[in-house]
Amino acid sequence: MAGQTTLDAIVRAELAIKIMNQARGLVSERVAAIEANDPAGAEALRSKRRELLAVQSRIRVGDPVQIEAVITEWGPQVKDAVSFWREL
Repeated sequence: MAGQTTLDAIVRAELAIKIMNQARGLVSERVAAIEANDPAGAEALRSKRRELLAVQSRIRVGDPVQIEAVITEWGPQVKDAVSFWREL
């Protein structure tokens, strides 16, 4: 079985991806809400959204350290919008 990917590893990677999608969704909602009145703020958030996408793009099933770091850091934050915006 050496070299095979476990179902648990796939599920954890999918969870990390879902968490990052939620984070980017929160940022996208805020961009849509402020872009008419605060174009500079909206652009700053777009930049942050690109950073979140870069984190998401680095998620690989074979990299459990990265996966667990994403789940640990971002998982609790996307569940609590106040915490998310405070930490972002």
